[in-house]
Amino acid sequence: MKTIFVGGGHGCRAILDLVVNRRLTVLSPEILGIVDPNPWAPGVVFAGAQGWPCFSNLEEGLNRPGLELVIEVTGSDAVLEEIKRIAPERVRIMDHDMARVFWDLDVVAQNLRIELRKKTALEEEISADRSRLRELLDCLPDSVMVVDATGRIERVNRRFEEISGLQASDVEGEFCRKVLGATGSRGDCDDEFCPRLRVAQSGRPLTVIQQQSCIRSTCASGDCYYQITANPIRGAGGETSVVITSREVTEQIRLARETEQLAQRARQILNTVQGIITISGMDGRFEFVNPRAEAFFGLSGEQIIGKTPAEVLPPGVAAMFEHHDDSFLTVPGGRSMEETVVILGQERVLITERVLLKDYKGDPAGICRVSRDVTESRRLQQEIVESEKHAAVGKLAAGVAHELNNPLTGILTFAEDLLEDAAQGSGLHDDLRVILRETIRCRQIVRDLLDFSRQTRRNPQDTPIEPIIHRAVKLVDKQASFHDIRFDLALHESPLRVYADPNQLQQVFLNLVINARDAMDGRGTITVRSLWRRAKRRVVVEVADEGCGIPPENMDKIFEPFFSTKGDRGNGLGLAAVRSIIEQHRGEITVESQAGAGSTFSVSLPTVGMEFPGPETAVAQLTDLSVEE
Repeated sequence: MKTIFVGGGHGCRAILDLVVNRRLTVLSPEILGIVDPNPWAPGVVFAGAQGWPCFSNLEEGLNRPGLELVIEVTGSDAVLEEIKRIAPERVRIMDHDMARVFWDLDVVAQNLRIELRKKTALEEEISADRSRLRELLDCLPDSVMVVDATGRIERVNRRFEEISGLQASDVEGEFCRKVLGATGSRGDCDDEFCPRLRVAQSGRPLTVIQQQSCIRSTCASGDCYYQITANPIRGAGGETSVVITSREVTEQIRLARETEQLAQRARQILNTVQGIITISGMDGRFEFVNPRAEAFFGLSGEQIIGKTPAEVLPPGVAAMFEHHDDSFLTVPGGRSMEETVVILGQERVLITERVLLKDYKGDPAGICRVSRDVTESRRLQQEIVESEKHAAVGKLAAGVAHELNNPLTGILTFAEDLLEDAAQGSGLHDDLRVILRETIRCRQIVRDLLDFSRQTRRNPQDTPIEPIIHRAVKLVDKQASFHDIRFDLALHESPLRVYADPNQLQQVFLNLVINARDAMDGRGTITVRSLWRRAKRRVVVEVADEGCGIPPENMDKIFEPFFSTKGDRGNGLGLAAVRSIIEQHRGEITVESQAGAGSTFSVSLPTVGMEFPGPETAVAQLTDLSVEE
């Protein structure tokens, strides 16, 4: 439409700018010129730059050929009236108020177009997102189903279609309960198992393993398992949809069960074996201990696992463990070594095998130690060696006693005869007295050898032990060497009966009392007690002195033949004979001693009623030997 603008102010300038930029959506004017007496008005200057004619006279502008529209933008009613008076009849006139409305409508139209473009772009973006979301869902290996708050299926993925045999178009918009019934899923989608209802009630994600799937089962057997994951999605209106994924994990459950069964069997084996089994990681921290190891260390598994040896074991034991582990790692491969440890105050001997454990990549993962406590077997071996040694000494003693006894008797007889004939105070008399004294000493040694080798026939019988103790004490009580010795007898109130040879037991107690005297240098108190151990059915006799005690380094030697700390006063056969007699009676003798505080010898014997060894035993055969004195 051919148009003349009357008024070249800022309003005119703004409209002309819209025309130039083609932003007028309602009107597309063809500008014939601008009318304004001010040549520097903004609209006039802009029009001149665009090549449009400008007029200072209103009549000149209104006479432009083909003029169809006059837009008055001066805001002056007088100018408007003048335009109406001189404008041709065919020309339309738009005053400044109408121009403002037209301007506002155009702005609205422009905004609507902008919003429409944005909406179109947003819809295209939403459509693209939906396409990408469906592509993502279709790429998932698990079946996916999105269910809204009412229980209708909003969307399913391709895996759902493959497993269920239904198309998305057949199920989307339908109630999931109806679809589940149609697919023949296990159960009736009970509320107890429905993940949508459980998530809707709790508002939290849910992951469960169950035997009921949310889609048709592809498992041939009835023992099938599924991992169901449900996550809530909040809508703009506050409604909650649930995304449900389902994956069959029957094989994983089977493998997990088999693994657990193997682990349980391994635990049963490890917990049953008597070996001490410990496993440590490469950082040295315990990862496993079996019950035998817990009992050995005196600690529970909770106290050990996760700790290093230095944190839970005595320093010496921990240092030994770490040293042997380090040396084992430098030369890998199963190796056996003997280890001596002090645990719970006792010295134990272990034979330990170490095995290097590896992970699935073949890299070192830890060390397994399997130890056998051989302390008792070593003790039994030592006892066998001692027994064999004692037997050999006994045979030797029997032979020596047999060969020496008769010659000594002859020497003693002739020495006594010569002594009677020798003059008192002569050198010969003194020499014969020395011969007589040393011969008697040799004969005493022979008698001790006979006692040690059990060459007197044993006569066991049911006898109370208290009279035997009294007789032993009475034999020494009047001797000069016991004048400064006081006896404290603390005997059981009722007789304690044993099946034993009274004479041999008297010899045992007599030797123990004499040893106590020697330990105290003939001065002090000797305490003798008799006790009844009902639980073990044993009679115990204790002989305690107040002497100097036994040095720790001699504790293991005092019962050995010919070991003595008395010098010329002893021959080392007394305690060896005592132990031999006690063992002959199926008893045992132990000693407790503290340097400077005395010693206590304890003799334990079975009470009457327990089986006593018969003559068929090796020890009994030895005692049945006899030698003439």
